[in-house]
Amino acid sequence: MKTKTFFISVSLAISALCASICTGQSNVLYYGTNGSSIGVTFVDTNLSVSARASIVCDLQLCLQEWGKGTQFRLGADDPAFVAHLYNPDITPNFPETIDFPDNVVSNGTTGFALQIPKTLSDAYTNAFVFAVANSNAVTAAYGFVAFVSSSNFLSTVTSNTIHNYILVKDATNQYYQTEFSGIVEGMFQYPKYYPPSLLGFYCSPNGPGTNNLYFRLPAKTNPGYGYDGWHGFPAIWHDNKWKVCIGYEWVP
Repeated sequence: MKTKTFFISVSLAISALCASICTGQSNVLYYGTNGSSIGVTFVDTNLSVSARASIVCDLQLCLQEWGKGTQFRLGADDPAFVAHLYNPDITPNFPETIDFPDNVVSNGTTGFALQIPKTLSDAYTNAFVFAVANSNAVTAAYGFVAFVSSSNFLSTVTSNTIHNYILVKDATNQYYQTEFSGIVEGMFQYPKYYPPSLLGFYCSPNGPGTNNLYFRLPAKTNPGYGYDGWHGFPAIWHDNKWKVCIGYEWVP
């Protein structure tokens, strides 16, 4: 009973967190430049309604911008599937050990549905627990991304405050002062940052502490130059605030 109650509380907490980021909690995902929709089905039929909604919400967050390059393609190598969702760029939201779901099955109600394997829903279940245990930092991550991605950030950040948003290994206060323009241009003006997936949060011994909290910061590099690329940069929880991290860690 305690385990069930704990999982319900975790699911409700994450649902509330996702609700502040995503619009809608139905089991439908939208992708592509024209906002095409597809249903979602879960291999694990024991998942609660709130857990499913939270997973769909997080997947939609990943598809928000990166998913504009996603295409629906009929046919699949595995006969268990009838189609797949194709994106030429690996999602910057997930760690390299986790694949974004792409297998599509027939669905009598909507025609097609994206299948969520149990390995992925299990990873989300673990991420829910991790997020609740680090709820203040996880919630702050979304506010951090929103601010550093805004024009307000570029108009208000100064050489005296830039250290609040980026951590460079072995950098002195003088470094942040003298390299201010290059830091802003290279790390905050040209890359375009997007909210992280719950699967992107992790701990690492690499950093100024022994157990550092990080998340993968999804970034579109060179936007508007005709050769956009996607990458996940490391962001670290340091001095009770999030900072883009350089030199300590490279995202897994």
